[in-house]
Amino acid sequence: MTELELPLDDVRYVVVDVETTGGTNSSHRMIELGYCVIEDGEIVRRYSSLINPHSEIPDFIAVMTGITQDMVADAPEEDDVLPNLLRELREEGTVFVGHNVGFDWGFVAKAFTRHGEDVPDIPRLCTCRLSRRISSGLQKHDLGSVATYYGVAIEARHRALGDAEATAHALITMISRARDEHEAQTLEDLLALQTAKRTTPLQPSKVQKAVAERLAEVPDEPGVYYFLNGRRQIVYIGKAKSLAKRVRHYFGSTPLHNKKLSRMLKYVRDIRWETTETELGAILLESREIKEKQPSYNVMSREYLAPTFLKLTDDDFPRLDLVSSVDDDGGEYYGPFKSERMALRVADIIRQTHKLRTCAGTLRPHADVRPCFEFHVKRCEAPCAELQDRSSYQQNVERARAYLSNPESGVVTHLAQQMEAAAGRMDFERAALLRDGIRDLGKVTQHSTDRPLAVRDTNLVLIVPTRDRYQTVETFILRSGRLRYHGVLGLAATTTVLRSTMTSIFTTSNQRGNFTEQELDELRLITSWLYGQRERSITVHVHVDRIHEAFDTIVAALRELRQEPPQTSMFNEYSQLPEQG
Repeated sequence: MTELELPLDDVRYVVVDVETTGGTNSSHRMIELGYCVIEDGEIVRRYSSLINPHSEIPDFIAVMTGITQDMVADAPEEDDVLPNLLRELREEGTVFVGHNVGFDWGFVAKAFTRHGEDVPDIPRLCTCRLSRRISSGLQKHDLGSVATYYGVAIEARHRALGDAEATAHALITMISRARDEHEAQTLEDLLALQTAKRTTPLQPSKVQKAVAERLAEVPDEPGVYYFLNGRRQIVYIGKAKSLAKRVRHYFGSTPLHNKKLSRMLKYVRDIRWETTETELGAILLESREIKEKQPSYNVMSREYLAPTFLKLTDDDFPRLDLVSSVDDDGGEYYGPFKSERMALRVADIIRQTHKLRTCAGTLRPHADVRPCFEFHVKRCEAPCAELQDRSSYQQNVERARAYLSNPESGVVTHLAQQMEAAAGRMDFERAALLRDGIRDLGKVTQHSTDRPLAVRDTNLVLIVPTRDRYQTVETFILRSGRLRYHGVLGLAATTTVLRSTMTSIFTTSNQRGNFTEQELDELRLITSWLYGQRERSITVHVHVDRIHEAFDTIVAALRELRQEPPQTSMFNEYSQLPEQG
């Protein structure tokens, strides 16, 4: 897979803003550099520093930015600040982002050259250009206008970090819109939108005429839509929170589509759809239908996307490995994680904190074995060389297991305490590692408090109100990570049906065997939706020996739901779950 083919969720975005002494990078200098790093749809790092330009700051620059000559007199040199940014830009799958990217990139690239560094050959994305293409109805596309349009507050306007952070938040929303409204799935799709042209046809196209009657019939409900060609073959399948708004968007008077989508739409001659009660129902149905029907233009979604899990192996000296399946092999599986990058970070912090071995294969300890590098940097206690016995190693494993799977252990609390202690003794490298671990563990929890990540402990009842929230709910029940029940229940009969269904699922023997690709896909989609939309559902974790407690919690939540007044949704009409593909 090339860099341009990367799915949007796998791309790292380094959003940069610079404040300078003027507008020409050949004769002016940076006085402040700020950037934010976006991974997995969230800002994970921020950096800013003043820079000594060794030249005068014009009065109008000082007034606009608030940066004075005195402030930069003792500021770091340019070549002291650049290495931090250079490290970020050299990471694989990184895009340089700026609002008017040519300005920021020009100053940064010039500075790299000035100090003898190779300028990274990476893609560049301009949020100003992107906004011009996808921010419908917005007349001005300066950062202030774009931020206001997307509901982003700028904490420090015309300061590098303040502007970079505002740009980053706006970008996150724009990526979601590009995905939902313009079918952008890869980095190449997103970059192409910067220069895509809107076209206003002089008269309705052949396609618009062919689908006009069907467009008028599309309901304003969640569901899955199907585009068919003249031979009644399905060429594309998509999902929507509102079928009417989503489908009609394709055939507007001034469409904005990438080349691939424009080519596909030329062949559409009919539209079909299947409604669902909720957005999550549409997400699951879409994935199943694409895998079954294999539409020609759902290229990236036709194959199952392998999720990432952490696995404690089943041997005397277990390892913590990254895997993409859940097998019935005695190992303990945790996840799924939102990305391989996130899983790797969590694995690193667990390995280092609890000194778990990283060597491959079954361990056969012997006194003649020479300990590896991990022992010498105090990341492993060398059970291979009999410097740590099995009992002691298993204690490390038990602590790692408790951190990952015991909701009573307070893993995030413990990590926070360790982070504060590390910072207190000036061990900032370890404090940063622990900070990233806290953030990444928070991303994979399905609930706002500590909860099991172990697949075997993923026993939950998920109840999602439908559009008619006072009459029906859509219900999903998972047992040990497998979707065992999915149905729409009337509120009047919900408790009766749920009691019998939960009893049947959680009191019978658990299903054994390796997870199928579809089961893994369902687990990935449900947990992803839960992370972003948990406040829109009733989620109850079930202890199989205390089913009645979970049932009582559900009954109380349903009672509140019946009494709750209707609320206007704060979400747009399109799904907020990233297109998996």
